Amino acid sequence: MLQSLTKLLRRFHRSESGMSLPIIALSFMGLVGSVGLAVDAGRMQLVQTKLSGALDAAGLAAGATVNTTNINTEVNKYMAANFANGYLGSTLKNVSVTANTNKSVFDLYATAEVPTTFMGVFGFQVTTVRADAQITRATKGMELVLVLDNTGSMAGSKMTSLKSAANSLVNILFNSNSLGAPLWIGLVPFAQAVNIGTSRGPLMTNTAYTASKNWGTTSWMGCVDARFDTGRDVTDDPPSVERFNAYFWPNDGNNSWTTTTTGLGMTRGPNKYCSQPVTPMTNNKTTLTTAINAMTANGNTHINVGAVWGWRLISPRWRNLWGGTMDANALPLNYNTKNMNKAVVIMTDGENTHGNSSRTAYWYLSNGKLGTTNGSNAVTQLNNRLSTVCAAMKAQNVYVYTIMFGTTTTANKTLLRNCATQPDFFFPTVTDAELQAAFSAIGDSLANLRVSK
Repeated sequence: MLQSLTKLLRRFHRSESGMSLPIIALSFMGLVGSVGLAVDAGRMQLVQTKLSGALDAAGLAAGATVNTTNINTEVNKYMAANFANGYLGSTLKNVSVTANTNKSVFDLYATAEVPTTFMGVFGFQVTTVRADAQITRATKGMELVLVLDNTGSMAGSKMTSLKSAANSLVNILFNSNSLGAPLWIGLVPFAQAVNIGTSRGPLMTNTAYTASKNWGTTSWMGCVDARFDTGRDVTDDPPSVERFNAYFWPNDGNNSWTTTTTGLGMTRGPNKYCSQPVTPMTNNKTTLTTAINAMTANGNTHINVGAVWGWRLISPRWRNLWGGTMDANALPLNYNTKNMNKAVVIMTDGENTHGNSSRTAYWYLSNGKLGTTNGSNAVTQLNNRLSTVCAAMKAQNVYVYTIMFGTTTTANKTLLRNCATQPDFFFPTVTDAELQAAFSAIGDSLANLRVSK
């Protein structure tokens, strides 16, 4: 370009024609204009590239918290951080984001003004560049189990809040699953034992159904003891290794079966405080929400018992043992199956307890099934078992999330925080709003985002 300009000036110097001067002048102006346009266009392209990259990053960052934050506020915050005013003299002007009904797709655009250099000679002082982006949210292929506290302390408003928050998580995951990735979710309600369901007799020892167990006027509701005699209470060993004994609360001073008002079952009798049955993993949203809404609060707290059954529900060693949809789809899948994740959410409002007033999956404290008859030592044993189960799941690359609802000790918070895959997968919540936000944040964490346009 410099050589062309030099040649043009030499021609102008040698020219003897009066007509050459205006022609050369016009040519010179055109050449200068072309140079100016090229320079300004290059600057505009650099600004547009910077703006587009910032918009993609802002959309991905904001989309990762869409269920706990305002998407517009978050996008503007990240744009301010990623596209600083002053880049090549530009100024960010407009940022906009719109979402579809289920928040699975976000369309974004942004504009910036760029001051011109050479084009200003021709009256164009600034130009506007625009960037567009589209972010798609979808759940990764996933097996997820919700291990939820159904103990007596959850009665009333706490249980209402838990149902609402758990349903929100289910809605988030199903609504985000716009690309149709495999999504399977199960439910393990727990108290002092877990109910595996009366249809799972093959998991049980024969003594669960013999006449030697006096079930009064009722029958076994599905709760089972921990496999405390062999140490398999903390393993995912299938029943082919060791079967389970039925949970049975005898007619004794802590549980009189005689009543004229409530009958035998969850509140009295051999099945006292036997919680709602496990819901095996399913891709049917209605099945899940129905099970969540049917939860009731009774009994004492053995978090480790809920956790280990959550693991068994997701462990490939238990394939073909849960029946129905799980068997039909060869679930659970192997660990580390390509394009599939496994996750367990453990939620509780209290600390592990064990005493002589409640017959649990470890019987009475005085029976010494935890290797001690001292209450404090028994709680330590339950806590250690929870840590063992969590560590075993994490060793298999199962994502573990933990939620504490309500006030608790520092030691218990540490227990649950260490149980989680990483510190920010632990959610200490006190209020209903915080519990809701915790489940929503987990939904965001489990979502997969990609720039789709």
